[in-house]
Amino acid sequence: MAVNYNDERFAQVETEKKAALAENEKLYDGMIEKSDKFYQDQINNTEAWGDKQAEIQQQQTDFTIEKIEQQKDKLEKDYNKEQRAAYVDFQKAKDPHGVNAEQMAASGLSSSGYSESSQVAMYTAYQNRVAVTKESFNQAVLEYDNMMNEARLQNSSALAQIAFETLQAKAQIALEGFQYENSLLMEKANQKTNIDNMYYGRRQDVISQINTENALAEQKRQFNASLAEEQ
Repeated sequence: MAVNYNDERFAQVETEKKAALAENEKLYDGMIEKSDKFYQDQINNTEAWGDKQAEIQQQQTDFTIEKIEQQKDKLEKDYNKEQRAAYVDFQKAKDPHGVNAEQMAASGLSSSGYSESSQVAMYTAYQNRVAVTKESFNQAVLEYDNMMNEARLQNSSALAQIAFETLQAKAQIALEGFQYENSLLMEKANQKTNIDNMYYGRRQDVISQINTENALAEQKRQFNASLAEEQ
């Protein structure tokens, strides 16, 4: 006898197979979704870390530059103060009623060539003092500007390093996430194959059972027919 594939046992096997495949799909899809969230959270945390490190680095650089600016401001104030002091000293020295003039007058030198040369010497000393102070000021300003440029360069380098490390960490996490998700997909596919094989085996068992039942029925029919002939 032919196998009756409309037998309800085939439908039962197919129903159980669909349920098992659906459960397998749900299980692994849930694991993949959770892993996606986990690795995305890791990437987000890495980005937040990079942003925070960059912020701290920038704050440190800004503070360093601010201190240098403060030193420059103080230097400029000291320079202006020294320039004013040099001018005041020069004015006092050449004051016709000042101490120097009185000392020269007391020595009888107020109208002599010595007095004129003294005036020239005082002016030259004043000019030298101004020039030396100006040179020192310019040199100090240059050094402070170099310090600020160096701070900015170091900051750029540090920020670039932070960005590189952040990107590298994100790439590593993304790779790990891809590899883990890929392993889950492979497990899912393997489990689907196992389910297909298992229910294929059950279907074959049903066919074997039906064939056995058919064979027994045929034996019974033949036995009954033989018994009828004998009677």
